[in-house]
Amino acid sequence: MDVIQGFIVQVQQWGTNLVRNSVHSFDGMRVKDWIRMVAIVGAYLLIRPYLMKWGAKIQEKQHNKEIDADEVAGPKAKVSPNVLRGHGGKEVEIPDSDSEGEAEGETTGAQWGKKARKRQRAYDKKLLAEVEERRRQLQEDDEDKDIMEYLVDYEEGKDGW
Repeated sequence: MDVIQGFIVQVQQWGTNLVRNSVHSFDGMRVKDWIRMVAIVGAYLLIRPYLMKWGAKIQEKQHNKEIDADEVAGPKAKVSPNVLRGHGGKEVEIPDSDSEGEAEGETTGAQWGKKARKRQRAYDKKLLAEVEERRRQLQEDDEDKDIMEYLVDYEEGKDGW
């Protein structure tokens, strides 16, 4: 019980100190101190965006340096997998195309997954078109609501003008 009571007394003392110090720090300030405070805060607010950009540049350089070191130090296979497959040691380039037609490369053997890639591209295009249609529909609905608030309610048989 004594430990809990001591803890509660300590927390109360911290609260009292916080309030007392906060109030007295601003009560004792002169005009010169207020001007100094405003100048420091204003300078920080003006310089902060430039410091953030500078820090981002340094971080990007460091990140690129780490990536380059990893790529250079990466283990290189002594024997190419294509040599093991019987393609005479010739490196086979895998095309990375996002277009409809496949890139013309010198490949031997079957082109695995060609239909699946085409299917996936078609699905992505369809999904993108649906999203754009939904967005266009919502935008038209919003425009209709904006117009409706300016229109006068008209009831047939009554002259509202």
